[in-house]
Amino acid sequence: MKNRTLSFGEGLFETFRVYEGRRLAFVEDHLDRMAEGCRFFSFPFSRQRALEALRQALNEIPGDVEARLRLNLISYGNHEAETTSFQTTWEPLEKTCTQQDKRVRLGLAPFQRLSRSPLVRFKTTSYLENAYVFNWARKAGFFDALFTNERGDITEGSISNVFFLDKGRLVTPPTDAGLLPGVTRKQILKVACAIGIPLTESTVRPEELHQFDGAFVTNSVIEMLPVAMVGDATYGSPSIIDLLREGYRKRRNHSCLARRSMEAEYGQ
Repeated sequence: MKNRTLSFGEGLFETFRVYEGRRLAFVEDHLDRMAEGCRFFSFPFSRQRALEALRQALNEIPGDVEARLRLNLISYGNHEAETTSFQTTWEPLEKTCTQQDKRVRLGLAPFQRLSRSPLVRFKTTSYLENAYVFNWARKAGFFDALFTNERGDITEGSISNVFFLDKGRLVTPPTDAGLLPGVTRKQILKVACAIGIPLTESTVRPEELHQFDGAFVTNSVIEMLPVAMVGDATYGSPSIIDLLREGYRKRRNHSCLARRSMEAEYGQ
Protein backbone atom coordinates (compact mmCIF):
# COMPACT_ATOMS: atom_id res chain seq x y z
CA MET A 1 0.00 0.00 0.00
CA LYS A 2 1.11 3.55 -0.67
CA ASN A 3 2.26 5.80 2.11
CA ARG A 4 -0.37 8.47 1.44
CA THR A 5 1.14 10.90 3.92
CA LEU A 6 4.46 10.84 2.09
CA SER A 7 2.89 10.84 -1.38
CA PHE A 8 -0.02 13.26 -0.94
CA GLY A 9 0.27 14.88 2.49
CA GLU A 10 -2.72 12.89 3.76
CA GLY A 11 -1.92 12.87 7.45
CA LEU A 12 -2.38 14.74 10.70
CA PHE A 13 -0.18 15.68 13.62
CA GLU A 14 -0.32 17.14 17.10
CA THR A 15 2.52 18.89 18.93
CA PHE A 16 2.88 18.67 22.72
CA ARG A 17 5.14 20.37 25.21
CA VAL A 18 6.72 17.80 27.51
CA TYR A 19 7.31 19.23 30.97
CA GLU A 20 9.86 17.99 33.50
CA GLY A 21 8.83 14.64 34.89
CA ARG A 22 7.64 13.46 31.45
CA ARG A 23 4.31 15.29 31.79
CA LEU A 24 1.88 16.30 29.04
CA ALA A 25 -0.93 18.84 29.28
CA PHE A 26 -4.40 18.86 27.67
CA VAL A 27 -3.94 15.40 26.15
CA GLU A 28 -7.66 14.94 25.54
CA ASP A 29 -7.97 18.27 23.72
CA HIS A 30 -5.15 17.33 21.36
CA LEU A 31 -6.55 13.88 20.65
CA ASP A 32 -10.09 15.23 20.25
CA ARG A 33 -8.81 17.58 17.55
CA MET A 34 -6.95 14.78 15.80
CA ALA A 35 -10.05 12.57 15.98
CA GLU A 36 -12.17 15.36 14.48
CA GLY A 37 -9.68 15.70 11.63
CA CYS A 38 -9.81 11.96 11.02
CA ARG A 39 -13.61 12.06 10.82
CA PHE A 40 -13.50 14.95 8.36
CA PHE A 41 -10.86 13.38 6.09
CA SER A 42 -12.07 9.76 6.59
CA PHE A 43 -8.85 8.53 8.20
CA PRO A 44 -9.04 5.51 10.54
CA PHE A 45 -8.25 6.61 14.10
CA SER A 46 -7.56 4.73 17.34
CA ARG A 47 -7.29 6.84 20.47
CA GLN A 48 -5.81 3.91 22.36
CA ARG A 49 -3.00 3.47 19.84
CA ALA A 50 -2.36 7.22 19.90
CA LEU A 51 -2.03 7.14 23.69
CA GLU A 52 0.29 4.15 23.53
CA ALA A 53 2.51 6.00 21.05
CA LEU A 54 2.67 8.97 23.45
CA ARG A 55 3.54 6.71 26.40
CA GLN A 56 6.32 5.04 24.45
CA ALA A 57 7.71 8.40 23.40
CA LEU A 58 7.74 9.67 26.98
CA ASN A 59 9.89 6.67 27.93
CA GLU A 60 12.63 7.99 25.63
CA ILE A 61 12.68 11.52 27.06
CA PRO A 62 14.84 12.14 30.16
CA GLY A 63 12.76 13.11 33.17
CA ASP A 64 14.62 16.38 33.73
CA VAL A 65 14.20 17.62 30.13
CA GLU A 66 11.51 19.81 28.64
CA ALA A 67 10.85 18.86 25.04
CA ARG A 68 8.73 19.34 21.94
CA LEU A 69 6.94 16.09 21.12
CA ARG A 70 5.18 15.55 17.79
CA LEU A 71 2.60 12.79 17.27
CA ASN A 72 2.15 11.97 13.58
CA LEU A 73 -0.78 10.06 12.10
CA ILE A 74 0.43 8.37 8.90
CA SER A 75 -2.09 7.06 6.37
CA TYR A 76 -1.69 4.15 3.94
CA GLY A 77 -3.80 2.89 1.03
CA ASN A 78 -3.80 2.55 -2.73
CA HIS A 79 -6.80 4.75 -3.54
CA GLU A 80 -7.81 6.11 -0.13
CA ALA A 81 -6.66 6.00 3.48
CA GLU A 82 -7.31 2.37 4.42
CA THR A 83 -5.18 2.20 7.54
CA THR A 84 -3.12 4.51 9.75
CA SER A 85 -0.19 4.29 12.12
CA PHE A 86 1.37 6.63 14.67
CA GLN A 87 4.93 7.89 14.74
CA THR A 88 6.55 10.25 17.24
CA THR A 89 9.56 12.55 17.18
CA TRP A 90 10.93 14.80 19.92
CA GLU A 91 13.62 17.37 20.57
CA PRO A 92 14.70 19.46 23.59
CA LEU A 93 13.09 22.87 23.83
CA GLU A 94 14.90 25.98 22.65
CA LYS A 95 15.41 28.83 25.12
CA THR A 96 12.72 30.93 23.43
CA CYS A 97 10.11 28.46 24.60
CA THR A 98 11.12 28.65 28.24
CA GLN A 99 11.69 32.42 28.49
CA GLN A 100 8.11 33.60 28.86
CA ASP A 101 9.08 37.25 29.38
CA LYS A 102 10.71 37.43 25.94
CA ARG A 103 8.84 39.85 23.65
CA VAL A 104 8.74 38.84 20.00
CA ARG A 105 8.29 40.63 16.67
CA LEU A 106 5.78 39.51 14.05
CA GLY A 107 5.44 40.29 10.38
CA LEU A 108 2.57 39.92 7.93
CA ALA A 109 2.70 36.89 5.64
CA PRO A 110 3.50 37.59 1.97
CA PHE A 111 0.29 35.92 0.70
CA GLN A 112 -3.31 35.31 1.78
CA ARG A 113 -5.11 32.06 2.57
CA LEU A 114 -8.66 30.96 1.83
CA SER A 115 -10.75 31.10 5.00
CA ARG A 116 -12.94 28.13 4.00
CA SER A 117 -10.07 25.75 3.25
CA PRO A 118 -10.25 22.69 5.55
CA LEU A 119 -6.46 22.69 5.69
CA VAL A 120 -6.49 25.68 8.04
CA ARG A 121 -8.91 24.00 10.48
CA PHE A 122 -6.74 20.95 11.24
CA LYS A 123 -3.07 20.20 11.81
CA THR A 124 -2.46 18.40 8.53
CA THR A 125 0.83 17.19 7.14
CA SER A 126 0.02 19.28 4.04
CA TYR A 127 2.06 21.95 5.78
CA LEU A 128 4.03 23.63 3.00
CA GLU A 129 2.26 27.02 3.29
CA ASN A 130 3.00 27.21 7.01
CA ALA A 131 6.59 26.06 6.58
CA TYR A 132 7.22 28.58 3.81
CA VAL A 133 5.84 31.50 5.84
CA PHE A 134 7.65 30.39 9.00
CA ASN A 135 10.98 30.31 7.15
CA TRP A 136 10.19 33.61 5.44
CA ALA A 137 9.47 35.19 8.83
CA ARG A 138 12.65 33.91 10.46
CA LYS A 139 14.80 35.11 7.55
CA ALA A 140 13.18 38.55 7.91
CA GLY A 141 14.01 38.63 11.63
CA PHE A 142 10.51 37.86 12.93
CA PHE A 143 9.40 35.19 15.37
CA ASP A 144 6.38 34.43 13.17
CA ALA A 145 4.21 36.06 10.49
CA LEU A 146 0.44 36.55 10.52
CA PHE A 147 -1.69 35.33 7.66
CA THR A 148 -4.62 37.27 6.23
CA ASN A 149 -7.57 35.68 4.48
CA GLU A 150 -9.15 36.54 1.11
CA ARG A 151 -11.04 39.41 2.78
CA GLY A 152 -7.85 40.87 4.21
CA ASP A 153 -8.65 39.88 7.82
CA ILE A 154 -5.82 38.73 10.08
CA THR A 155 -6.23 35.06 11.01
CA GLU A 156 -3.22 33.43 12.71
CA GLY A 157 0.52 32.92 12.53
CA SER A 158 2.26 30.07 10.77
CA ILE A 159 2.82 28.38 14.15
CA SER A 160 0.62 30.39 16.51
CA ASN A 161 -2.72 31.94 17.35
CA VAL A 162 -2.75 35.66 18.11
CA PHE A 163 -4.53 37.81 20.69
CA PHE A 164 -4.71 41.60 20.93
CA LEU A 165 -5.40 43.84 23.92
CA ASP A 166 -7.52 46.96 23.63
CA LYS A 167 -7.82 48.90 26.92
CA GLY A 168 -8.36 45.78 29.01
CA ARG A 169 -10.42 43.95 26.40
CA LEU A 170 -9.11 40.79 24.77
CA VAL A 171 -9.61 40.48 21.00
CA THR A 172 -8.81 37.44 18.87
CA PRO A 173 -9.80 36.48 15.33
CA PRO A 174 -12.78 34.08 15.11
CA THR A 175 -12.29 30.56 13.79
CA ASP A 176 -14.52 31.25 10.78
CA ALA A 177 -11.91 33.76 9.59
CA GLY A 178 -9.86 30.68 8.71
CA LEU A 179 -7.58 29.52 11.49
CA LEU A 180 -6.64 26.53 13.58
CA PRO A 181 -8.64 26.29 16.82
CA GLY A 182 -5.54 25.99 18.98
CA VAL A 183 -5.49 24.02 22.21
CA THR A 184 -3.78 26.87 24.06
CA ARG A 185 -6.12 29.38 22.43
CA LYS A 186 -9.06 27.42 23.82
CA GLN A 187 -7.61 27.56 27.33
CA ILE A 188 -6.88 31.29 27.14
CA LEU A 189 -10.52 31.91 26.19
CA LYS A 190 -11.60 29.91 29.24
CA VAL A 191 -9.19 31.75 31.53
CA ALA A 192 -10.39 35.15 30.29
CA CYS A 193 -14.01 34.20 30.99
CA ALA A 194 -13.14 32.78 34.42
CA ILE A 195 -11.31 35.90 35.65
CA GLY A 196 -13.70 38.38 34.08
CA ILE A 197 -11.62 39.81 31.25
CA PRO A 198 -13.90 41.15 28.48
CA LEU A 199 -13.41 39.04 25.37
CA THR A 200 -14.35 39.52 21.74
CA GLU A 201 -13.80 37.09 18.89
CA SER A 202 -13.88 39.53 16.00
CA THR A 203 -12.10 40.37 12.78
CA VAL A 204 -8.87 42.37 12.91
CA ARG A 205 -7.51 44.18 9.87
CA PRO A 206 -3.88 45.15 9.32
CA GLU A 207 -4.81 48.83 9.32
CA GLU A 208 -6.26 48.39 12.83
CA LEU A 209 -3.05 47.06 14.38
CA HIS A 210 -2.03 50.48 15.73
CA GLN A 211 -5.18 50.77 17.86
CA PHE A 212 -4.15 48.00 20.27
CA ASP A 213 -1.97 48.46 23.35
CA GLY A 214 -0.75 44.87 23.62
CA ALA A 215 -0.63 41.51 21.90
CA PHE A 216 0.59 37.95 22.46
CA VAL A 217 0.84 34.69 20.56
CA THR A 218 0.06 31.19 21.76
CA ASN A 219 0.66 27.56 20.96
CA SER A 220 1.12 24.41 23.00
CA VAL A 221 4.91 24.63 23.08
CA ILE A 222 5.57 28.33 23.64
CA GLU A 223 2.37 28.70 25.74
CA MET A 224 2.17 32.54 25.66
CA LEU A 225 4.71 35.00 24.32
CA PRO A 226 4.12 38.78 24.48
CA VAL A 227 4.48 40.68 21.22
CA ALA A 228 6.59 43.81 20.91
CA MET A 229 5.72 44.65 17.28
CA VAL A 230 3.52 43.55 14.39
CA GLY A 231 4.94 45.18 11.30
CA ASP A 232 5.46 48.80 12.37
CA ALA A 233 2.82 48.71 15.14
CA THR A 234 4.48 48.69 18.58
CA TYR A 235 3.00 47.34 21.82
CA GLY A 236 3.61 47.60 25.53
CA SER A 237 3.42 44.86 28.16
CA PRO A 238 0.00 45.18 29.84
CA SER A 239 -0.27 43.41 33.20
CA ILE A 240 -3.29 41.53 31.88
CA ILE A 241 -0.87 39.25 30.01
CA ASP A 242 0.62 38.12 33.32
CA LEU A 243 -2.88 37.46 34.72
CA LEU A 244 -3.77 35.33 31.73
CA ARG A 245 -0.48 33.45 31.91
CA GLU A 246 -1.00 32.70 35.60
CA GLY A 247 -4.51 31.42 34.92
CA TYR A 248 -3.29 29.32 32.01
CA ARG A 249 -0.54 27.72 34.09
CA LYS A 250 -3.04 26.75 36.77
CA ARG A 251 -5.21 25.01 34.18
CA ARG A 252 -2.13 23.44 32.61
CA ASN A 253 -0.82 22.07 35.89
CA HIS A 254 -4.26 20.68 36.75
CA SER A 255 -4.43 18.88 33.40
CA CYS A 256 -0.85 17.55 33.30
CA LEU A 257 -0.43 13.80 33.15
CA ALA A 258 2.84 11.93 33.59
CA ARG A 259 3.38 8.57 31.91
CA ARG A 260 2.27 6.57 34.95
CA SER A 261 -0.79 8.78 35.35
CA MET A 262 -1.68 8.14 31.73
CA GLU A 263 -1.46 4.41 32.32
CA ALA A 264 -3.70 4.69 35.38
CA GLU A 265 -6.27 6.83 33.59
CA TYR A 266 -6.32 5.21 30.15
CA GLY A 267 -5.00 1.71 30.81
CA GLN A 268 -1.95 -0.12 29.49
